[in-house]
Amino acid sequence: MPGNLGVRTAENKSRIPDLVIISENQRQAIRSMSSAVLESAPLLAVEIVSAGNPQDDYRYKRSEYAVREVPEYWIVDPIKSKVSVLRLVDGFYDLTEFTGNKKIESETFPELALTVEQVFAV
Repeated sequence: MPGNLGVRTAENKSRIPDLVIISENQRQAIRSMSSAVLESAPLLAVEIVSAGNPQDDYRYKRSEYAVREVPEYWIVDPIKSKVSVLRLVDGFYDLTEFTGNKKIESETFPELALTVEQVFAV
């Protein structure tokens, strides 16, 4: 199985999220590939903001994932100690930001019981 899993965002472009959650069908499809680029949207893409270029995660990847119709996209920002959860609604992302001891709310994973403090405590 490949080490990096990309998400096709345009005809000749893909992104490699810091974390990606895929369906069982997608997992089965990539098992025999030497390198993998998903042609369909993953369940969740997570990007961790880097100090050098936060615009990539907050602007560019956001629009690319929306075009690919990724239903949920998280931006984990260790600089600002916050987690932004973006949910795709009618082709655009609705943004909810979580900080401190707030429980992160996910429509994709409603049973998730994780706070922002727990994310950054690791």
